[in-house]
Parts: sequence; structure tokens; C-alpha cells
Amino acid sequence: MVQSIGKILHIAKESEEGVEMREEQLLSVGIDIGTSTTQCVFSQLTLSNTASSFSVPRIRITGKTILYRAPVRLTPLIDRDTIDAPAVEAMIRKAYEDARIRPADIRLGAVIITGETARKTNARAVTSALSELAGDFVVATAGPALESILAGRGSGAAELSEESGRRVLNLDIGGGTTNMALFAGGNPVCEGCLNIGGRLLRFQADDHTVLSFTPSIEAVARDRSIVLSEGKRLTDDEIGRLAGRMAQVLEEAAGLRERTPLHDALIVEHGLPRNLEADVFTFSGGVADCIYGLTGHGENFHDLGEALGRALAGSRFFTERRVLRPAETSHATVIGAGAYSMAVSGSTIQYRSMDLPLKSLPVASVPFTREGDIAGLREAISRQYDIFDGECAIYMEGIPAITWEGLKRAAAEIADAMRDRSPKVLIFKEDMAKAFGQALSRHWEGGTPFLCLDGIELLYGDTVDIGSPLGGGRVVPVIVKTFAFPQESRR
Repeated sequence: MVQSIGKILHIAKESEEGVEMREEQLLSVGIDIGTSTTQCVFSQLTLSNTASSFSVPRIRITGKTILYRAPVRLTPLIDRDTIDAPAVEAMIRKAYEDARIRPADIRLGAVIITGETARKTNARAVTSALSELAGDFVVATAGPALESILAGRGSGAAELSEESGRRVLNLDIGGGTTNMALFAGGNPVCEGCLNIGGRLLRFQADDHTVLSFTPSIEAVARDRSIVLSEGKRLTDDEIGRLAGRMAQVLEEAAGLRERTPLHDALIVEHGLPRNLEADVFTFSGGVADCIYGLTGHGENFHDLGEALGRALAGSRFFTERRVLRPAETSHATVIGAGAYSMAVSGSTIQYRSMDLPLKSLPVASVPFTREGDIAGLREAISRQYDIFDGECAIYMEGIPAITWEGLKRAAAEIADAMRDRSPKVLIFKEDMAKAFGQALSRHWEGGTPFLCLDGIELLYGDTVDIGSPLGGGRVVPVIVKTFAFPQESRR
């Protein structure tokens, strides 16, 4: 589990000498309930004001230390469709005890349910119950699209694409699904998901006697002329053929083989585009440790994970393309202790009839840095609303020195995309919120609530709390729960 780290930006105390320098230590916790395993990590953040006197406070993380990584445990289930909520809660409470940390000590935290576990009948109830273990949690069940992007950011694939200038495809292989996201310049280009994972088939013990299996692995077995049944003992050859075929389907998804009907049958929501072009491949998730030959957790999970890892290690990804090991593998997806950042918007904001504050609004990023992006704004914004199930803030960097005609065309695209959406929240990095707000107000009826902010820099997948206006309505405080993923070595 990659813990999530953020930053805290707040209005520092001012005195006659200027802005007072402050430093603070905070305890944070992250919890990830996945298809195969549940993970928990505790960390300490050091926050300092790095701004000079008489400057706007700029509080950054100047230190981060992992205090305790709880042992990785199998996610307890009552049956195939129900998480054992009391057992999960007891597991997390035991992690607190072993770390010698009280829930009251935690200032920041996040819990997320991912993979097949996110589709259990009581998933949201479990996250809500766990959120009460510590302060103000980010609580979420990540769908395939968002989970793919989070995993790519958590693994370091997004950063690698930005630093190298290459297109990087990250494949996050867990117990039930493989979440794939292509990054270019640090931003997600496309994503997809397949029902391929190490725990689609479970064994009773080391003798490979089948305990249970999913319809997805049964489809793979039929493709290889293998009959699955509970209590049947599989041979090493049969296990190798199952794992090898799953690896081939991932090659098909990445454009390294012609796609087959089996690939299409295993798609969750949507797959990667057929014309995908990637320069570098990275693997994360629980199966990644087996791919890269890393030491495991010291526990046999009695599933196909190890065999799938071996199959991928000998696949076309390695023999024909370039594969790099990312900064994080099995811990890539966890949203760790979402450190809170309070930023203050620019002074050129525009809002009307908004019921503030707004809490825990996810951030969707849309390309808008050049005139050529204007024509695609309507489609891009609609796509993000679909990913976030209809409720999010739309973030755009903005075009410096945009022309008036360009602004009017962009406002028309944005107004059409957001017409039937609520809340209508736009956040820009560039100083243009008031101009866009005035242009948008001409497209929407007089009483339509909306909010346009600027002067804030965000990342895709951040979550924002937007407070009531300050300074006579000239600025708005924004708390950003940032998904940041450190690269500290393990204890």
C-alpha cells in the first residue's frame, strides 16, 4: 500500500515582523481493502511554512516517515458477495494496537475499497464504518477508471512519463482485476480494465485442489480446454496454461497481440483503445512482486498470483518491449492519509447562489492549455462526469492570454457539458475565473448556482472542500486532500 501524503496550506498568523514560520508534525493512516488483501500503513508528516516574510504562506511537506506497515492480511469475506465488516474492523484495530497508535492520535486518513471487493454488496457501509476509526477520512469505493489512474499515479508511472517524455502504460494486477492506464507528460491519456487477477481461482492448499473460481477464470479455462470444478486437483501444466493465457490477454490489451474474443469477454466497463502506443510498460499490484522477483509477504495465498507473475515475466512485454520496475508495486493503489491542504483562491473568482461549503468533491482534470483544446471541451468534461458518477469539480490549467473569441467558444462548450450537472464547479490554475464566470452566466438561467475559482493547482483525483467566501467575498478557502505517493523504502 502506497500511503497517500499531501500538504497543508493554511492562512498563517501574521505579525508586525511578517508571516510567522510554523512547523508541525501530523500522524496519518491509510487503509486499502482489496480483492485479495487488506493493507494499513501509518506515517508521520512534517509540515513547514517555506514562504519568506511578508509573503503568502506556503506550507509544504518537508519530511515524511513511515512509522509502521501492518502485515498484509487476506480480506475477510462472509460469502462471495459480502465483506466481513466486523473482521475487517478488528483487523484494522489490531494494526492500531501493534503500531501503538490511538485512533485519537490520527489527524489525517483515508480508506478505499478496490477491485472486486468494491463491488461487494456492503462495500460503502464498510468504508463508512472504518472512517470512524480516525479523524476526517477520505472514504471512497474506486471504480475501474479512477482506480486505474490512481494506481498509475501511485506506482510512479505518471511521474515517469513526465520526467522521461515517454508514454508509459501501467498495468496494476490485483486479485480480481487488472487496471490499466496510459500516461503522457504526467497526465492520464486513457484507461481500461480487465477481469484478470491472481485470485480468480483459489486453492484449498498447496496441492492445487480447487476451492473456488469465478466466471472469468472459467472462461479462460474453456479457452484452454480445461474443465474447472470445486475439489478438482489441477496439474502444474494446467496452471501454467491458465496463467499463460491470462498473460496473452494482457498482451492483447497492450497491442502486442491481435485481440481475441476472450479479451473482449473479460473487459470491465471498457478496455484500452486498439490504437494504443506505449513506449514503456510498468506493472504494479499484488502480482507485480511475482513479476519482478521481489520477496513476497511470507504468506501463501493459494491462488494463481505467482503463476501469473511468472507467465508475465516471460511474456512479450519483456522480450519485445521495454519494462521498468516502478517506484511502488503492491502498494500502488492505496489512498493513504490524505493530507489536507488549504489553499486560498485567486481574487478574480465568480460565483452565484452556491450553497457553501462543499465537502469532499473529487477533482477531474480536463486539458485546456491551448486553443486547439477548445473544440474537445464538451466531450472531455462529459467523460469526466461519467468517470466520477456525475459529481465532481472540473479543473483546467487554462490558456494564458486567451482571446475573447476563444473564451466565448470555450464558455459555450463548458456550458453545454455542465448544463444538466450539479454542482457546477470550475477551478483554473490561470487567472481567468471571473471572465469565464461572466461568460457562463449568459448561458445559464439567472438563478443557476455555479462557482468559478482560480489560482489553485490540483492533481487528477484530488478531493476538495470549498469553504465560504472570505475577504468580503473576494477569495474562497479550498482544502485539497491530495493523493500523493511517497517512495520511502520499507522499514
